[in-house]
Amino acid sequence: MHDDGKVILRFRDGRTERIAVAVIDAVTEVLNIKHEHGGEEQVPFNALKAVFFPRTVPEEQLDTPTGSLIAVEFADGEVIRGSANYNPGASGFFLFPHDRSKNERIFVVRSAIASIEVEKL
Repeated sequence: MHDDGKVILRFRDGRTERIAVAVIDAVTEVLNIKHEHGGEEQVPFNALKAVFFPRTVPEEQLDTPTGSLIAVEFADGEVIRGSANYNPGASGFFLFPHDRSKNERIFVVRSAIASIEVEKL
């Protein structure tokens, strides 16, 4: 769950939705969401591309990410580079983008990925 509860959902069909609260359930592969107007629903991972957690603190106050430097290419062609502790067996993982000016972290749904490359140092 995100500190202030506001996250951006990016769907595989190209839709984007800002929601009030999101709880990621990697075991059942659903995102439990609460809309700003109060409605609740479950969104299956197979409908999502990623969940973006907007930055809520100044960039210099963000923790330094750990993990491998990777480039994630989504099925729609978008590429995001960052740090992650990627586990190919998991249904998703958190990516800490190189450019954290907008997003602190991104929950990437593994099944929405076309390819992952480990960046050379």
